[in-house]
Amino acid sequence: MAFELGDDLLFGVLAVGGLCLLGLGYAWKGKEKHLLRVAGWMLFGLYWPTQSASFFNGTEPDPVNGYFTLLAPLAFAYVAYHEYRSWKWGEDPSALRWLAGTAFIAGATYFAIYKLPGMTDLTIGIVAQHSAWVLSHVFGVPSHVFVDGSAPVESRYNIFIDNSAVPIYAVTIILACTAIQSIMIFVGAIATTEGAAKARMWKAIAYTAPPIYVLNLFRNAGIVWGYKVQGFTCCGLDSFEFWHSYVGKGGSLLALILIALAVFKTLPELHQHILDLFDLPKRRKPGFFTRVPAPEAGLALPLTPQPQPESGK
Repeated sequence: MAFELGDDLLFGVLAVGGLCLLGLGYAWKGKEKHLLRVAGWMLFGLYWPTQSASFFNGTEPDPVNGYFTLLAPLAFAYVAYHEYRSWKWGEDPSALRWLAGTAFIAGATYFAIYKLPGMTDLTIGIVAQHSAWVLSHVFGVPSHVFVDGSAPVESRYNIFIDNSAVPIYAVTIILACTAIQSIMIFVGAIATTEGAAKARMWKAIAYTAPPIYVLNLFRNAGIVWGYKVQGFTCCGLDSFEFWHSYVGKGGSLLALILIALAVFKTLPELHQHILDLFDLPKRRKPGFFTRVPAPEAGLALPLTPQPQPESGK
């Protein structure tokens, strides 16, 4: 996997630098942790627009994620602003600490796989073989994986359809087709949830990683079946773009929402972190996240005896 010098510098300074600062800010005990996170969010946010061209103009366009890369600096700057407030007010909201830890674990794992050719090759190869198996045995479209050893690691695993005299090229499986990003976001979010029992954390991981992996195989196979076999499209879009960028994305989003609901039921602490993040716009003064825990459902608070009025005797 080859990179230009400029790409390496951007990756090293913005992505790696930002993630390292977020990791330090997550683990640091002193008040300076908030300033580390401020710098980490700003650097990491500036990295994503540098990748937008690959989403809009790549061999497999992905405009949905392309727009997200352009919005990343604004979203991350807003988080950094609240970290600055935490430093100024002497607070450490658990939701912000959790978000920094999640970003560090998910980002560091993904970029380690992305930058290590051996890990990239192994990850893509396994997913490509499993996707071809689902396409053949579930969708009924005989197929195989052709490995082009002369191509870069990112583009050497190609799925071909075997239902003709000459195999027909269908799709190239790249790292973005492996769902490793979604898996590691969930794993990172679960691993950094404080106050949860280990048994419930492992249960939540079981609800996320295996289902996401299997559903992604059906997504990959379904995209090939939809655009290469059925050839269906809509709204004047290219058939591949319709199935990949809209049907595939929409199905993935729905599946992730359902998986998240199962995780929230198992780990209400994680759910509370997310609710707290949505409450950040309401945080205008110190002490906003200092709450008195509500009583558990079904339990009534004991009533305090009220003084009775005197009878007048």
